Amino acid sequence: MTEVPRSETAGNKSNDSRLQRLSSEYLKPNIGLLYLLISNLFNSVMVVSTKLLETDPELEEPITPLQILVVRMFITYIGTLIYMLYNRDRIDHVPWGPPDMRKWLILRGCTGFFGVFGMYYSLMYLSVPDATIITFLGPSFTGLLAWAILRERYSKVEATGALVSLMGVILIVRPSFLFGSSATDDSGGTAESRDPHARLVATIVALVGVIGASNVYIIIRYIGQRAHAIMSVSYFALIACCVSLVGICVIPSMGFQIPQTSKQWFLFTLIGFSGFFMQLLLTMGIQRERAGRGAIMSYSQIIYAIFWDVFIWHHLPGLWSWCGIIVILGSAIWVVKCKPKSEFIATATTDQESQVIQMEDFEIHDDEDDIK
Repeated sequence: MTEVPRSETAGNKSNDSRLQRLSSEYLKPNIGLLYLLISNLFNSVMVVSTKLLETDPELEEPITPLQILVVRMFITYIGTLIYMLYNRDRIDHVPWGPPDMRKWLILRGCTGFFGVFGMYYSLMYLSVPDATIITFLGPSFTGLLAWAILRERYSKVEATGALVSLMGVILIVRPSFLFGSSATDDSGGTAESRDPHARLVATIVALVGVIGASNVYIIIRYIGQRAHAIMSVSYFALIACCVSLVGICVIPSMGFQIPQTSKQWFLFTLIGFSGFFMQLLLTMGIQRERAGRGAIMSYSQIIYAIFWDVFIWHHLPGLWSWCGIIVILGSAIWVVKCKPKSEFIATATTDQESQVIQMEDFEIHDDEDDIK
């Protein structure tokens, strides 16, 4: 029988001890952040897959955002239905929710559709970083709506941050009547449209999506605990699927295109799987991490977006886009830093199933900084 040298045994114990220490001191305390970081990665994969489908040069007629929504939301609704039926002993009023909350759940689904459609449509004409960074306007719009509708406090810092963020959007859009035609980046290829008008329309639709997603937050906050959270996702998926299907039938330019290549089928599959794992890891991360620290991870989305833009399209954001990204991110971070010690509320922007960004509690204790 071969005897293991004592020095080797001691070395193995030392390595095990070091790994245990790293796990206990660094990994376990931050496991929630790691889940959220990976969740945002899967979300970026889903966004990139959507853009690749919408701008695939192999298709004479591109696959439209509505078609992608039909497929994706149908799968999501089936998943929520299975979940509700399996847990019907713990969920009341399956599958339609409490009768007095149904009209609000329907409204949540309608506004959620506009939120996700705005993002998907903008990907047809804007680069992934530009389309992603516009979603960071969500907290500013939500704060304003919460002040107007729910009468929650809205600080001057948040109002200033919202205005500065809108300036960043203008830098990203680069409208020709302000910047001239020379401001358009001609190196984007399929990464972004070179047409200033198309970029302007895409940005307007994206902003409508941000407003829609902000309304989702207000509605979900109003519903509160009176309906199970899965009901909100279920109504959103069902309504988004139905509205998208009607849009395909009614709008000629939004016709249904069957995927023609293995690559397109793969991208559709990737959207479904990445969405599932994104939601799973997101839930696990939120369960394990304070939302205040988790808010930091939402900024990883822009890092992923720029990485995919360079890796797939070999395109770096232009100077004006970089300026817009810095302005929007800077204003968002500034608002966060200026907040008192209040917790963040994690909720959805573009849709509750696909993407989460951290919202603030909006309750400011310094009355002098509030908009009355």
